[in-house]
Amino acid sequence: MEKEKQLAIFEQNIGVNTVPYIAVGGGKGGVGKTMVTYLLAKRLSKLGKVLVLDADMGLPDFYILSGVKPKRYLEEYFEGRATLDDIVTQIDHNLYLMSPKSGDDYLVSLDNKQAMELLTKLEEYIVNNYNYFLIDLGAGIHKINQLIFATVHYPVLVVTPDIMSIIDAYAFVKTVFQNFRKTYFYAIVNQTRTDLDYKKTINVLRKSVKSFHKNIEIEGLGHIPFNPRLSQGDIPDEINKYVDEILKNMLKNRYKQVEEKKGFWSKIASFFRR
Repeated sequence: MEKEKQLAIFEQNIGVNTVPYIAVGGGKGGVGKTMVTYLLAKRLSKLGKVLVLDADMGLPDFYILSGVKPKRYLEEYFEGRATLDDIVTQIDHNLYLMSPKSGDDYLVSLDNKQAMELLTKLEEYIVNNYNYFLIDLGAGIHKINQLIFATVHYPVLVVTPDIMSIIDAYAFVKTVFQNFRKTYFYAIVNQTRTDLDYKKTINVLRKSVKSFHKNIEIEGLGHIPFNPRLSQGDIPDEINKYVDEILKNMLKNRYKQVEEKKGFWSKIASFFRR
């Protein structure tokens, strides 16, 4: 019954016409970004249709975690050999995936005009067919990662209590601010041992970014406790209550601190003109 109540709370805060764009990133590899994306996507799929874009250029691995191999790849769409429907693979009920081929840096080699035309179609396709759109970013501070993070409704950092993870998240936020003047970010602390781990990690990250620029805000969404079963791709039922709390905190003041999505793909396409 508690699960139904949680889902009802989410539904009260979900608009009808606008698709939330959620990017999960943070700079450092090994903090569990793909696992967090998967957990969020699975729970959101209880509420509506979810599309995940694996944006890890060169090393996409969302499909490995999901256990379903893509039937077609993103490159085939950009090359005109497949439609958007062709390259979407169903992972589970209401959960779908777009993925590039492993080892293929497809985005940075697109023709400018083709990129603008096709990305505009992609925006229309998402809005017309899905209720949520999640982007699983790769590790590092590549310019396209920064641009995506600066443009989505919900730029979600994944950090662990490890100090190096916090330092990398700080560096990522600082870089996105310097290049795109983004000031509002969300954070999930993964692999916590106690509630205190979560509070300490968020406080250290928040103080660090404030010391760089007073206008940058980090909103803690919640934490996911360490569980060895997660590293094996097994999701214990008790983890879901933490994910539900994260989603409730994320969606409660929808778009209060972020820009409207209009022009998201146009901004991404502008990357190719530089």
